[in-house]
Parts: sequence; structure tokens; C-alpha cells
Amino acid sequence: MRLSSIFLVAIILFSVVQLSAAETFENHVILESNDDGEGMLFFPRQVEEGPDGNFYVLDSGDSFIKVFSPVGQYLTKMVGEGEGPGEFQRTDGATFGFTENDKLFFSEFVGGHRWISILELNGNLIHVLSLQLDVMFGIQAARSLDDGSFLVQFAFNSTARKNGEYFLYELPWSLAVVDSTGVVVSEIVKTDFTCFISNSSNGGTINLPFTPTFKWAPFGTNEVIWSDGMSPNLKVLDFKGKLVREFETPLPYPEKVTQSDLQQWKRKIENRVKSRNPSWWNRFGRVIEKYKKPLYDKPILQSISTTPSGNLLVYGMDINSDGFVYWLLDRQGKEVARVNANASRVHFSENNLLFITYDEEGIPQIHALKHFNDEATALNQMGVLVGANIW
Repeated sequence: MRLSSIFLVAIILFSVVQLSAAETFENHVILESNDDGEGMLFFPRQVEEGPDGNFYVLDSGDSFIKVFSPVGQYLTKMVGEGEGPGEFQRTDGATFGFTENDKLFFSEFVGGHRWISILELNGNLIHVLSLQLDVMFGIQAARSLDDGSFLVQFAFNSTARKNGEYFLYELPWSLAVVDSTGVVVSEIVKTDFTCFISNSSNGGTINLPFTPTFKWAPFGTNEVIWSDGMSPNLKVLDFKGKLVREFETPLPYPEKVTQSDLQQWKRKIENRVKSRNPSWWNRFGRVIEKYKKPLYDKPILQSISTTPSGNLLVYGMDINSDGFVYWLLDRQGKEVARVNANASRVHFSENNLLFITYDEEGIPQIHALKHFNDEATALNQMGVLVGANIW
């Protein structure tokens, strides 16, 4: 083939690729603030598509839920920081969602209110659901059910136990069904993982690396899918906690934590804590040097969510690269699509694939991709947008 012919073929191929990339952007929206900066995003923790088609973003940077139109234009904000009902006491552990009758609810975890606030979509408070527990707890996540009840993930007070020269703290997590009056009617699953280390029995803790997760999602009527991230197998449990079935996925098995992994974690913690609070490091932080033997393998799963088409979107580690993998699986655990992508908070809403990226300066961008009930194509399009590997 002559050079001119090769050049012509190259131009044609380049044009096809450009056309394909342009098509992926036709269903792509980026949420934008107003010209005066109103609606600017600082530290978005969560983005959801509301029942009205608008996008709702929980921004812990200024403690507001910000509302954007279906085409990404900023509209308004609600909630805000405060001590009373319908306000955020702390947003660094808050989550929100929508009820089956098109109301917005939010809950808090770290130093926040011990209730679920339910509001109109315009932000007006309807009522507060106080949870009836006689122990200290935090609400890590909640999902609304058809009958007005909630699936609620609780975290309870950690307990310390002596382990040689230091203390290890066990953190109990629980997933339960809470009725419309706030009463816990059934517990689905509970765990006690060791998550913190300290040289004291009453505080001064540091998060341990490579600890199990506690991930779940509603999975049909009166069932949830659950994992601790330590196996490629996913468990389906009913609301009474009975194992309905278990199936294997294409996720890899956990890898062992090496001494190199531990040393890297220790240096990272030391540099961060020393720069912020040298005295705290000298009093509490040095305990990490005594942590010689890891308790667990590396967890392989960081999130599970269900999709409008009944699939599963699983976010896990890629053992063959430095990135993360988003697996789209069918209800039997078979792979539908897979993307290695540097994106966070990835999940499918009723009409969109939602995700967050960050530029080189750490500025967040929230993306919405219309999926038109073709979730595999939308996931692959996300890979094109962030320059990821697609399988």
C-alpha cells in the first residue's frame, strides 16, 4: 500500500473515532454553578437524581444539598448547617435519598443527629423519624422502602481490647429494618471488625488499613445483597437475616498484605499527622510502628449498588493495575461490562449514570450520562470520558 493510501486510511479511522467520541458526549451533562459562583461545589459527597428529574448534591464543603436541573444548571440549595431538625449538624458522614412518595430524607453519622429528617423537595421539613435504640449509635446509610420503613446501617460504639503493647478497637456494624415509627423490627446482618489502633483504651485511635467493608444494596422484594469485601462471592439475605443464596462473581480473591504495604501506610500516616499536629503524633500516632502483622487480607470490594435494569454495579480493586474497576454484573453474577476508571461515587439512577471526577487542581466535576436503559454502553462511555480501560 502506498504512503498516500495509508495516510488516507488513517484520516478515515481518526474521523470515525472522533465521531464515536462526539456521540458519547451527546448524552453527557456536567453540573455547573451560576456565573456568580452560586452553586459551586467544594466537597461533594453524594449525587442523586430526584423524582423530579433534577440532580441533588450533598456538599460537605458548606453543608448544603444543592439542586441542579436535568441539563446541569444550578437551581437552589437546601438544609444547611444547624442544630435543629431539618439541618445538618455534621455533613462529613451524612447521606440522603428519596422516599417512595417523592420526599427527600437525610441522616447523619459522625457527631450528627440520631434521627432521619424527611423533607419536601423544596427543603421544607415534614417530620423527624427518631430511631428507638437505647445504645449509642450513628447512622451510616439508609434506604427508603415502599411501606414507609427504612433499611438502616448502624455503627455502634467501638470497644477496646489489649493486644500486647497497644489496644485494638472493634467496630460493630449492623443492617436492620426500621419501621415508620422508628422501631427496629429485624436485624439482617451484624459484624464486629477490628478497625482502629491506639496506645490508650479510651481514645486516640488511628484507622487501620485493609480492613473489611460492610456493603449492601436492596435486591428485589424483602431482600438485600451483602458483602464484607473479603470474597468474590456475594450473599443474598432476606429481611430476617436468612441466607437466600450466594453466588460467585468475576472479582479476584483478596491478596495478602505485605510488609511493604504496611510500611507505605505507616509513612503516609506519619507525614500527614505530623504536619497537622506533632504533639498528637508523639502522644498517640507512634503506636502504628508497633503494628507488625496485618489482621486481614486486602478487601476487594468497595461498593455495591443495584441498577434500574436489575443489574449490579460493583466497585473493586484491580489487581493488575493501580486503578479501580467498575463491574456491571447480571443477577447471577455474570459480567456484562467492566471499566477501569479514575472516577468516584459511580452509580446508576433512573435515567443517568452519575459519577464524580477531579481535575489536576482537585476541583470536582459531577457528570451525568443518559443511559437509555443500555447500562453497559453508558459504563463504557464513562470509560471514554475519563480515559479508562474498557473490556
